[in-house]
Amino acid sequence: MILSGASIIRRGIVRNLLSATQQLQPCGVDLSLHRVLTWTSPATIDFDNSHRQAADASELHFCGKTKTIKLAKGAYLVEFNEKVKIPLDYMGQVFVRSSLWRSGALLTAGVVDAGYEGALGALLDVRNPAGIILYKDAKLGQIILHQLEEKVAGYHGIYQFSASSLGRDGRSELG
Repeated sequence: MILSGASIIRRGIVRNLLSATQQLQPCGVDLSLHRVLTWTSPATIDFDNSHRQAADASELHFCGKTKTIKLAKGAYLVEFNEKVKIPLDYMGQVFVRSSLWRSGALLTAGVVDAGYEGALGALLDVRNPAGIILYKDAKLGQIILHQLEEKVAGYHGIYQFSASSLGRDGRSELG
């Protein structure tokens, strides 16, 4: 079973909405752009996390009164305004909004585990050779929730309760 957008909002699973009315979708809730980051160092990924090291990242800034940002072709880390608190019998999944991929950009994120509480981010892959212009708070993705067959122990990893999509092990954690 997939929760309706109205049910997700009513249950408080997605929080910090800018406008529940404008972000409500039949099958989920739209996610809006808080900030864009670019990586400045390599990351280290291993099997048991004993050598894991998040990549450093720096924030790109929106321009002037328009609060826009022009992104060249390439990969970026985007962070959403919304935070989540996923119930122990659900898992979340983030999808790209069609207006974004029709503009030549893709959005990729991992599974949002049952029990996870905190910030959401995703990889924004701009493929359009001319780039893309984004407004602050632009709706880029949509989160949906799938019900699990039973409650599980839930997520207890390093990113739990993170205020930033960089996670708590990120050296450049930006509030």
